[in-house]
Amino acid sequence: MTREMRLAWGLREDIRSGRDIDDPEARLDFRLWWLTSAAREFPAVACSPQAEDAALAGEVIIPAAGEEDAAVTRLMDFIRRLRHKEAAGFDVAMPQGRRALAAWYYACVVPELSLFPLLDASERAWLLDPVTPPLAPAGLPLPRLVRLTWENRTDVRQTFDLSQQDGTWALLAWYWIYGAAEMGHRTYAAWLSARELFSPRPELGGLPHMALFAWQADDAQRARINPATPAGKAALAAWLEETRTLPRLAQALLEAPAGHACPPPPPPPAHSFGANVIGYARGELGIGEDSRMCALALSEAKAPFAVVNIPVGSNTREQDAFLDACLVEDTPYPVNIFCLTGLDTARMWLERGEALFSGRKNVGYWPWELPAWPEAMADAYTLVDELWVSSAYTRDAFVKSAPIPVRLMPMAVSVDRITPRPREAFGLPRDRFLFLYTFDCNSYLARKNPLAAIRAFRAAFPRGTEPAGLVLKTMNAREDDPRWLALAASAAADARIVFLHGTLDRGDVLGLFAACDAYVSPHRAEGFGRTLAEAMLLGKPVIATGYSGNADFLTPETGYPVPYRFVPIGDGEYPFGQGLVWAEPDADALAKAMRRVADAPEEAARRARAGRDMVAERHHPLAIGHAYKERLEALCR
Repeated sequence: MTREMRLAWGLREDIRSGRDIDDPEARLDFRLWWLTSAAREFPAVACSPQAEDAALAGEVIIPAAGEEDAAVTRLMDFIRRLRHKEAAGFDVAMPQGRRALAAWYYACVVPELSLFPLLDASERAWLLDPVTPPLAPAGLPLPRLVRLTWENRTDVRQTFDLSQQDGTWALLAWYWIYGAAEMGHRTYAAWLSARELFSPRPELGGLPHMALFAWQADDAQRARINPATPAGKAALAAWLEETRTLPRLAQALLEAPAGHACPPPPPPPAHSFGANVIGYARGELGIGEDSRMCALALSEAKAPFAVVNIPVGSNTREQDAFLDACLVEDTPYPVNIFCLTGLDTARMWLERGEALFSGRKNVGYWPWELPAWPEAMADAYTLVDELWVSSAYTRDAFVKSAPIPVRLMPMAVSVDRITPRPREAFGLPRDRFLFLYTFDCNSYLARKNPLAAIRAFRAAFPRGTEPAGLVLKTMNAREDDPRWLALAASAAADARIVFLHGTLDRGDVLGLFAACDAYVSPHRAEGFGRTLAEAMLLGKPVIATGYSGNADFLTPETGYPVPYRFVPIGDGEYPFGQGLVWAEPDADALAKAMRRVADAPEEAARRARAGRDMVAERHHPLAIGHAYKERLEALCR
């Protein structure tokens, strides 16, 4: 496999379907998927098929039983399995099933996916074979491809009766006038020498074959003109000239569709020093805040920068305008800082190729929540020159396998955009001690572990009459997710537990933090733990699993780290989690910490002040910006 294919393999669980890259059949299927899909999904890195690709795709795995039977090639069978819902009726064990599969595949799928280069010489010859003697009045046979098109289209079958020569001739005329262009068969048309159909034929009095097809397809002209007579030929020629029918048909049939053009490489940097911050600058999600804080830190340190916004996708709101004045389309500075996950950096490279990468020093400012980077994504390291990581935990995860420098670069944290809101603005009660936990369901419920917060809250305040409440701020919940349904059912059993669903403006999110009394996070792993740091900076006592990224700043002096034990990551709980472990917070300790924060406000306030001072000093945008600037100067040198 090429680097491009290996990266796509790692990213596309839907294609590999849990199979191992060392499985020969899985690798073969993936190669076929790449040949059929890369040009459409990853056009910037897709290569033109080579001779060996066509040989693989055209390998016959079920031979034809006779001249009119259809052989099943390896690629045809792969498409049948990949699009099993459409191909459910094709029983390849039976000749009629193979024939129906071939009609669907060659008439529809090949043009739809532009698979023409993957058809080998024997397939082309089979498609171009005449299946009738020459048909009057033009003296042309019906190619097998046209009959396969007829077999695949119910409406065409109902219109043209192939038991009659007139019906067969009419089908041929329909195909050349309408069908070939409608079905996307321009490449087939080139193989069938369609250009010759527009050449004058002496036996037709100088008219081309296409003139007779146009006449056949037009009911009015067929009733008015008899092309078998000299006068009819003249009338037909005059009609064609007046309506410019032949040039129009030639344009529709013979002009090749425009190919995909790869994005050009970026121009050289316009400046000798500075950074291009590349990330979800407008995306209202945690990693979007990473790019905004990176830009803020650079601004505080007076380091020149620009911002390239990467669209998040349809599932996440993108209305944060904080960096809009800094957005650019190009990359004017010599260093790129990718504030994206390593997976998303790889995905962007597959989609855009070298358009953002070439001619720049590339820094991957990659978050990661697991204790090791997946071997299947090792090629992602080749896309960047060095890694910046926000925590010692993430650094330790990457240094195990990274062949490039890994630098600890804590992230900036700021709450300056806060919009103070009373509790009533969120529909929250004034007379309760409120614990808050915010999480995005796209970040995997198993990792965020909100069910542990519910259980700990109910254990800490078991009577149900204590003046306490738990607020769960969520977004991107999926109503069909069993984990979400279990979470909602557990919360519904206690009226003191409140869900706030949806996306809030940045200022309102921070206002919600300020309106609550304490923050709780029973996560199983965090790369950094931004929401914990923000709550601490707002002076809130924080209770959280004492593991992973937040261990850098959440200590017994600055908050309430909860002891834990390691547990295996379950199937489907997190990408590439197989064989790894994360933390399960101690349920009793979590409940006791929640009770302690509510019952001992002076101690909680003391730890909260220490936490605020720690985050304010360690993660101040100016201090972080100076660290960025110093490293950028070295990279630019």
